[in-house]
Amino acid sequence: MAHLKTIASYMDLPIAELARARLDAEGIYCYLANRHMISIDWSYSNALGGILLQVREDDEQTALEIISEDQSSVLTEIEDTFPSIEAEDYCTRCGSANLDYYNIDKKFGALSLLLGFPIMFFFRKRYKCNACGHIMKQ
Repeated sequence: MAHLKTIASYMDLPIAELARARLDAEGIYCYLANRHMISIDWSYSNALGGILLQVREDDEQTALEIISEDQSSVLTEIEDTFPSIEAEDYCTRCGSANLDYYNIDKKFGALSLLLGFPIMFFFRKRYKCNACGHIMKQ
């Protein structure tokens, strides 16, 4: 039975999961030690030495080569497929692109219960600008 060897340490679970998924895709068995403990409380990450990516001793060199490969060209290809920003993606007052969905469902849902008929369909989606606080219909 082959022993596991730590080849990398990560402070954040998402980055560790990406490395694990990359090795799994190549058919290399790997294990994330301390994953569950750090996912419960991230402040344990420093005390435990981070999330440890472990592989079999036989696969150590191959795994190191795989996780050290530069994948930035794949990211560039993905970014090219994103849709361009439309005019309605900006705040009409200040021009900021920092918008969030504004949830009015709770307010009007309670009002609908009081009135006895649904009034939600009269209201369209609304967005709130995080920069200036302006609420917009879209």
